[in-house]
Amino acid sequence: MAQELPKELDKRTTQDDVPDMETIKAIRIPAGFPLIDAHAHYGGESPAMIEWMANNNLKVVNIGGQERGETYSRLIKEYPDQYGWITSIIVPECENEDFDAAEYGQRAVAEIARDVANGAVGLKIFKSIGMMKQKADGSYLQIDDPIFAPLFTWLEENDVTHIAHVAEAMGCWQPFGEKNAYSKYYSNNPNYYMYDKPEKPHHSVIMAARDNVIARYPKMHFVGAHFGCMEYDIDEQAKRFDKYPNFAVDTSGWTRIIDLSFQDPTRVRDFFIKYQDRLMFGTDRSIKGKGHLEMSDEDVAASMWAMINAIKTGWEYYATDKTVDIKGYKIKGISLPQDVLEKLFCTNAKKWYPGL
Repeated sequence: MAQELPKELDKRTTQDDVPDMETIKAIRIPAGFPLIDAHAHYGGESPAMIEWMANNNLKVVNIGGQERGETYSRLIKEYPDQYGWITSIIVPECENEDFDAAEYGQRAVAEIARDVANGAVGLKIFKSIGMMKQKADGSYLQIDDPIFAPLFTWLEENDVTHIAHVAEAMGCWQPFGEKNAYSKYYSNNPNYYMYDKPEKPHHSVIMAARDNVIARYPKMHFVGAHFGCMEYDIDEQAKRFDKYPNFAVDTSGWTRIIDLSFQDPTRVRDFFIKYQDRLMFGTDRSIKGKGHLEMSDEDVAASMWAMINAIKTGWEYYATDKTVDIKGYKIKGISLPQDVLEKLFCTNAKKWYPGL
């Protein structure tokens, strides 16, 4: 039975009103060190955005291959101080009876090697693998399937990091409600809402497959996108950190902070301090539709505000004890120590993505 979004959640705002451009350009993040957004899909190249990034010593790591990869690879050449790039996997057509796994592996490795030669510092697998993609026998393709072995072997041998978004947040498998911060998202994106699709793989199945890969390739840097899809329980995340020294996560996505806020804030803060070498900041901000150079001035301002406000809000949550408003949830910041903030917002990304 399809879930209906409660009216009080439907009224929650997703973004503040856009300030004027001069206000946006004047915003500064008081870090005292370079900033890295380790997970974005943002090809913002308006002169105003590039200037803001330079003024705030910000580098944005864009994720995507194929058509988006062409844009991102161009940006790292034109703006090497402002942009980095992680490419993405070619999704295998394994539902076809005549699918040739060996041919796929060879072709995928060749394309990844080409992208790395062009400046990519990692490879991402997206959530269609694990949740949506089916094989010829009807089973769901998981990340630990043998067809991906040539890719992971190549990454391990060439010291190229793998980042995986192979599940969703636990809210994907839970009913809508106040404690499910993803309710509005899944009401608007029902294809990826699994609570009413028991025939699909459960979160635990997908996580087990991911953990198999982390264990199978211990010399490969493995990053879990979006808090490793385990932001709902920092204890579960801690278990993985303790077991797998080659595993880190990024914090990308505002809603991950909301899930953290449902847990004891002192324990969350202690978690970030204890595992300070395994966490890196990300926004997951993107540009929808045309690029900056084809947008109106008003649309450029809105696009810049979406990115800058995400960075500003993230900084205020992690670095201060201010109360931040994220999608209508009022959340008090955890005020991490300065040395931990520098790792979270800068040096860990350089460590986990060699060449960045």
